[in-house]
Amino acid sequence: MTPYGCIRCRTHRGGAKGAIIAKSYPLCATIGSVLNIEPKIKDEADRCVMCGLCLPHCPTYYKTQNEAESPRGRISLILALANNQLEADEALRGHLDSCLLCRACESKCPSGVQFGEIMDGARNTIAQSHPRPPQRINFAALAASKGAQRRQSTLLWLADKSGLRALGRGFGVTRALGLERLEQLAPRINRPHGWHHYYQAKGLHQGDVGLFIGCFSDMFDQVTLESAIAVLNLCGYGVYVPNSQACCGALHQHSGDTAQALRLAEQNLATFGALDIVAVISCATGCGSHLQEYARLVGTKINSCDINTFLDQIQWPAGVKIAPFNGRIAVHEPCSLRNVLKETAPLYHLLKRIPAAEIVALPGNERCCGAAGSYMVEQPAMADALRQEKLDGIEASRPSILVTTNIGCALHIAAGLRQSGHTLEILHPVTLLRRQLEMPL
Repeated sequence: MTPYGCIRCRTHRGGAKGAIIAKSYPLCATIGSVLNIEPKIKDEADRCVMCGLCLPHCPTYYKTQNEAESPRGRISLILALANNQLEADEALRGHLDSCLLCRACESKCPSGVQFGEIMDGARNTIAQSHPRPPQRINFAALAASKGAQRRQSTLLWLADKSGLRALGRGFGVTRALGLERLEQLAPRINRPHGWHHYYQAKGLHQGDVGLFIGCFSDMFDQVTLESAIAVLNLCGYGVYVPNSQACCGALHQHSGDTAQALRLAEQNLATFGALDIVAVISCATGCGSHLQEYARLVGTKINSCDINTFLDQIQWPAGVKIAPFNGRIAVHEPCSLRNVLKETAPLYHLLKRIPAAEIVALPGNERCCGAAGSYMVEQPAMADALRQEKLDGIEASRPSILVTTNIGCALHIAAGLRQSGHTLEILHPVTLLRRQLEMPL
């Protein structure tokens, strides 16, 4: 027994935060090494008044009804770590790792607690003393290497084209290698290609932009990036695609590797800062939301803008004709769009440019789909449980097509549809727009 005694007994005398710890983690603790959580992170966590207004909006609490799987429960555990009341054991780390960082709680918090900042800080601190075990595929390393991304996407394309991928699946090879989950998520892709440094605007030149291609968008969704270039060029904007750009760093930041996240941020700031452009355009809202976090993380702002917001705000050339779409377009709103960028309205405005289309919000947009970067691979049970709600919403709304603004969400939902035998097409809004503009894909 420690000098603090049982956490349950101690925290019954410790006020609201202590009571939450007891409810969340009613175990006897042993004193380990003190985790030096940054004072600003601890101060931010202390701003939580434990009111519980966040609970109904937290996906993991909604599914488990476990206080340790809620924002205030996780904050209590982080404060207990900071105060040396609990150890960062496997169970406690599991509660922190199971957070999707959807940040739905932030939009409902009356105290304005920056929960994402707290989680990032805690994970970074824990990662220093409790490194993650080796993974079959190191997503962070892959995201940071353009060369590795091109090699892997080319191998996947060859495996699809030769039939080796289907053969490996049929004979259980991917399952035996522990790659079944990844194989389910990876889509069929076109042959990967490199990018020109600059794509010339058509018609009256209104300005230049930089295109942020990201890591997994470049691997799995070059069609969306091509569509963004084509539509931006049509609207009079030249597009730079600098080869020296890097991963946005979100995957590293959220997994506790803040040092690498900062290096990637600085590389992107230097790369796009050297260009004479009006904005850095991102097509994946997961990346776009993290680019806007650079001001907080690095102290330097990058003038980034989501492609849908940008296209909604600019002046389109006269005479542009968009073909009608005689069907229902269901809109999936990623958490990065709803809770961080807070830019859902421009997406709907842009889609309403398409004549005859019926635009509907996918039921349950307020809750995360479970993709959350690498979460859909590392936490498959919770990811799939949350995804099922999206599949049910698709079944209920029966759309002709589904659009979403984030590559991770698209991959995750598409995998669920394939497994369920559905053939519904999922597109990025800019790809659908390019199609309706009758520009060749």
